[in-house]
Amino acid sequence: MKNDIDYDAFVICNAEGTDLDFVNRLVDTLQAPPYKLKLCAPWRESACFNHNVREFIQYRCRKCMVVLSSNFYKSEEAVSQLQFAHSLSPGYREKQILPICLERCEVPKYLRLVSKVDFYSTRSGGFQWEQLYRSLSSSPHVPEQNEQKDNFPDIVKSSQI
Repeated sequence: MKNDIDYDAFVICNAEGTDLDFVNRLVDTLQAPPYKLKLCAPWRESACFNHNVREFIQYRCRKCMVVLSSNFYKSEEAVSQLQFAHSLSPGYREKQILPICLERCEVPKYLRLVSKVDFYSTRSGGFQWEQLYRSLSSSPHVPEQNEQKDNFPDIVKSSQI
């Protein structure tokens, strides 16, 4: 298959679990200004349903985000997608998996050495958004401080996690 990167990242999560509200807001925030990232969330993308999701992970997305919580492991599909993305790592040096933790939960052994973004920590003060943007963005632009304050919803407090 032709290597046409269409998305900055593929979102892996339990799309049936209680984390879905958080993940939808996460995707909406990162796709909106000032970030303007293009994320492939298969439960929201009709193109993913018409193609093999593994093809999207391998050929059409630069990176993968995995949203981890105790609910994540209830989805065989999400676990399978994560294992597939990880299997690409040796052959695809640019393919990186970015773990996002909604709560203290089990992180797969092969991701424990990867820097993760903790959304359950109250000490981060909104830095998670900048960290996510820098990890996923192909451009070096970082939003201005005043843009950050206006565009960082406190989704942890407002979601039912």
